[in-house]
Amino acid sequence: MKLDICSLGNAIVDVQFSITNEFEEELNNLEILKGSMTLIEQDQQNSMISKLLNIYDKPLMACGGSAINSIVAASSFGSTCHVSGKVSNDEHGNYFLKDLDKNKIHHSITATKSDISTARCLVMVSEDAERTMCTFLGISNDLTEEDLDIPAIQSSKYLFIEGYLLASPSALKACKKAVQEAKKSRTKVAISLSAEFIAANFKAELESIFDLGCDLLVCNESEALAYANEKDLEQAVQHLEQISDQILITLGAEGCMGFSDQDAFLVEGLKVDAIDTNGAGDMFAGAVLHCLCEDIDLKKAAQFGCLAASKKVEKFGPRLEIQDYKEIKKNYF
Repeated sequence: MKLDICSLGNAIVDVQFSITNEFEEELNNLEILKGSMTLIEQDQQNSMISKLLNIYDKPLMACGGSAINSIVAASSFGSTCHVSGKVSNDEHGNYFLKDLDKNKIHHSITATKSDISTARCLVMVSEDAERTMCTFLGISNDLTEEDLDIPAIQSSKYLFIEGYLLASPSALKACKKAVQEAKKSRTKVAISLSAEFIAANFKAELESIFDLGCDLLVCNESEALAYANEKDLEQAVQHLEQISDQILITLGAEGCMGFSDQDAFLVEGLKVDAIDTNGAGDMFAGAVLHCLCEDIDLKKAAQFGCLAASKKVEKFGPRLEIQDYKEIKKNYF
């Protein structure tokens, strides 16, 4: 089967709450930085979720993880997509697989019998639309080369890898194997830096992937600065241009910067009333990849990505209704 995008990422169930300013004090007490992604242990996450359930309505749940969210977006816009990941044969693992099927995503994931639970991300969206994430990686941290679907990589136009995976030694090996297989079959490779702490603390691991070949790099401004170890974005760009011929740097509400074969461009952001920024970057990446698979140039793809992200932040949750994707695409093309 011919595929547009094959992705490799942490298979996570997102559990999302809308919180008030009062609960932000609880985050301060736990020394969790607002707006960040923090890795925590399962017991602490369970405790936080119990407190939230006693205060707020039931959470919004979805199959997640950065790459998964992007792939759901690309698929919803019309791309044929596949994901590889790792879940346990437990309540959340089975939910994850059912939600993949619901979103019409091809996959090669078989729930594993294990004492280690499926990964879960607690997402707390503040009144100012900022999202704070507390993630227990669970069995997704044990992703290995055996979890790859090599034929899916070989039959895809793009392989998409999230930077979060590089924090795991076994997942890093899987990423290297995936890129090597992609290059053999002329599948293009797109990589997301994922988070500032990944860009800053796993530079060697990222370089080992970039050395194998990167056709598109996606990151935000803070990630670009952290990876390049620069305070000036222009200096950081010069560093990133050594990694990939095509680069997209998102700038939040300001839009994004793009670089393609030494040509630079700026896409202005759209003014919207944001209520939830969770998943905006993932939506952007998925929309861009969809366009590139349709042979649309990088600047137009970035414009579409900014449009899609702007629509996403106007709604609560990591993704939109299927009709919304159709309307966005209809109104743009």
